[in-house]
Amino acid sequence: MALTGDAYYSQFELGPATNVTSILWLIVAGAAAITLSAAGITTGLALADGRIDHATLAGIGADTRLRKAMSGAQTIMTASLGTLLGLFAGTVPMILMLSTQPGVPVVIPWAQLAVLLIVVPVFGALVAWAFTRGNVPLTRRQTLV
Repeated sequence: MALTGDAYYSQFELGPATNVTSILWLIVAGAAAITLSAAGITTGLALADGRIDHATLAGIGADTRLRKAMSGAQTIMTASLGTLLGLFAGTVPMILMLSTQPGVPVVIPWAQLAVLLIVVPVFGALVAWAFTRGNVPLTRRQTLV
């Protein structure tokens, strides 16, 4: 950058203007709704698919809280991975695009990114843990023939 003769500098930004902040929080709310719905669907399908496995675990003496813990773990993993990939897919191209525009500052909204990366997956895991039944419904033994 020194070879081009352009003056580049770094400064501490206090954050975007208030109207931009409210728009960013609306984007965070929309992203949280999409993330939590996708993670909830994924967790529900995984629990339905593993119902026989959970019944087998209950039959050999596994704790009833295992089902709740597994749903919370699946939700936090799915929501964290989805949020991380989504932020990477949206943030990196935007930073690269803005950095090519001369005179346009690149301001990263750290508070909104932190909420998406930390609060949304933890909230989803707590909701999944709270609403998953601990007891396993009885299943009938299935044969392959």
